[in-house]
Amino acid sequence: MSVAAASVDTTVPKVGDVLTHPVHGPVRIVSLCTRTVRDTEREYVDLVVIDDEMRISVPADGKDVIGLRPLLGESEIVEMIAQLAEPIPAPEKKASWAHRIKSLQMQLQTGRLTDRVEVIRSIVRDSGGTPSSLAERNLLRQAIDPLASEIAIARGVPREGAQELLQSTAENALEADAA
Repeated sequence: MSVAAASVDTTVPKVGDVLTHPVHGPVRIVSLCTRTVRDTEREYVDLVVIDDEMRISVPADGKDVIGLRPLLGESEIVEMIAQLAEPIPAPEKKASWAHRIKSLQMQLQTGRLTDRVEVIRSIVRDSGGTPSSLAERNLLRQAIDPLASEIAIARGVPREGAQELLQSTAENALEADAA
């Protein structure tokens, strides 16, 4: 299975299920309810972001539209880490810093796993390993944290260990390309 096309669970969600939100990372279903919006009753799924306690409410019939998906399985994690470990080639054309940051932010907002991995790779490549600007550090954190939380839950390891795995894998790919 491709990391880009993680399967969508077609079963009805239950309270307590853990899914992955494309932007916020792992979320737990805390309630299912019916709300009346503009005189129309709709089913909603209330979610809480794991490790953040932020609450999100999405229409139940729109869960596939916003990209909720099951947690990554071990084979998908291995495939994602392999993608992250590929040598990082230099960019063909160097864009201005502001344009590059905006482009990376937009790429991160797609919620696709491949885009998230490419944002990590791009920041590590362009910064030489450790970003010096606050904007790059924040963007790298936004790219890594949801993946790290998902890996931590799936593998039963501390989130900090998963963060270090992702960061060091990308940095090693940079060093491998330089060699």
